[in-house]
Amino acid sequence: MTELNDSDIPTLPAGTTLTRLPNGLTIVVQEDHSAPVVSAQAWCAAGSIHEGQWLGAGLSHVLEHMLFKGTSTRPGSRIDQEVQEAGGYMNAYTSFDRTVFWINVPNTGARVAVDILADVMQHATLPAGELAKEMDVIRREMDMGDDDPGRRASRRLFETAYTQSPYRFTIIGYPDIFNRLQREDIFGYYQEKYAPNNVFFVAVGDFSADDVIAQIEAAFAGTPARPLPPAELAAEPKQLAAREVIEEAPTELGHCHVSWHIPELRHPDVPPLDVLAVLLGMGRSSRLYREVRERQGLVHSADAWTYNPGNPGLFGLSAVVDADKFTAARDAMLAEVERVKENSLTPAELIKAVKQFVAGHLGIRKTMQGQAADLGGSWLAARDLNFSERYLAAVKRATLDDLRRVAREYLTPENRTLYALLPAGTAPPKA
Repeated sequence: MTELNDSDIPTLPAGTTLTRLPNGLTIVVQEDHSAPVVSAQAWCAAGSIHEGQWLGAGLSHVLEHMLFKGTSTRPGSRIDQEVQEAGGYMNAYTSFDRTVFWINVPNTGARVAVDILADVMQHATLPAGELAKEMDVIRREMDMGDDDPGRRASRRLFETAYTQSPYRFTIIGYPDIFNRLQREDIFGYYQEKYAPNNVFFVAVGDFSADDVIAQIEAAFAGTPARPLPPAELAAEPKQLAAREVIEEAPTELGHCHVSWHIPELRHPDVPPLDVLAVLLGMGRSSRLYREVRERQGLVHSADAWTYNPGNPGLFGLSAVVDADKFTAARDAMLAEVERVKENSLTPAELIKAVKQFVAGHLGIRKTMQGQAADLGGSWLAARDLNFSERYLAAVKRATLDDLRRVAREYLTPENRTLYALLPAGTAPPKA
């Protein structure tokens, strides 16, 4: 693979235009005429960690459900109809640090997609009847999350690993707090966070960049910038001792997670940690699969992962196990981590892991939607539209010494959190 230095990577990806309007709205457009398709996306830089006095309520997620339900210029039924008539598809998602609304359409529907997104980001009305319905939908989602042992275990890992950071709160919210929400609380949050200076648009596809920029500029001409309260996020203190929480539930299999705190995404140690996660736990050739699943037969599945948000994230191992094999599986996975710290890694493993990571990332960019998501993620993370390209260059520069060094520095016993959800009556006795 050709290794690039950051100085070799341009400020903007080829064919990309970055525009900032006087009211603070940022517009990112990239022409791609390889297919008659357009992906238009509106990003709000507010997610579950930004909910202030309502932390744990899931306000951002409520807005994800509500913005396509109607505006002051068109009811929700008309939004659905316009997107369908344009041959498009719309959806949205919420994360810790963002809420994203997107519409994919044939190139003939580009104006419709941009118009609807500009409308919902400024003029959503949150109709009371629709809000009541969606609140019930969200309550059912919460119930399903509690009933699903995999989702419950993942949520509980974050609640255990983080003690101060708002990442410890689930994105969807908790019923006790969620049920206190009134429409005015949700609408006030919308008016505060969906200011043009806290929003950006990304569009990729078969269109004229000048036309799209002019359309968005005209749509926001009457919307001034608004004051934004400072985002005061509690920093997670350094973990000084191992944490272990083992709980029981009426489930057939055990779900086990082990995690370690790692730096935020822009830190130079994160690319080698990503490569290490691939080497340990991605695919049938990974160490966890070969050793813990195939050779020792201790797990049904095992993988390694990193979670790299804007703030310090986690490196983790996860497994689905039979209850009577939990202790042996846990010890075997941790043994693989210790082996990595020694000189057991091979150049062939490194080369393969780097190729897997790069291929996986480039695969996302095959679609207009994937390209738009890549640009949006880079802008949100680093205000650098070529951040993902710089990140891939850093991944390609990772060495075996880098992998051993980050494993020794971060994957330590005192920095470790273990959470397991086991079938009722099977938890090992506490020491």
